[in-house]
Amino acid sequence: MGQYQAAINEYGNAILLTPDYAEPYYKRGDIYAWIHQYPRAIEDFDKAIQLDPGYALAYAGRGLAYQVLGQDEIADADKAKACSLDSEYC
Repeated sequence: MGQYQAAINEYGNAILLTPDYAEPYYKRGDIYAWIHQYPRAIEDFDKAIQLDPGYALAYAGRGLAYQVLGQDEIADADKAKACSLDSEYC
């Protein structure tokens, strides 16, 4: 758990340095998902998508988080959006 927290802190620092860059938000959200903090993951995926609406991986990650939370309709919409942006996510 310690290395996950260290990574969360590092991505938080990256966000402070580059607040308009989507990648650190996505990466931190991915870590939150790994440690089952899905609402926090969704917040970071939301921010990544806000900064880069074409970020297919962020839609895919958010879709998985919503799926785990049982919000299948939102999850399916995010998965479809990821697929429409990049066929790798189909």
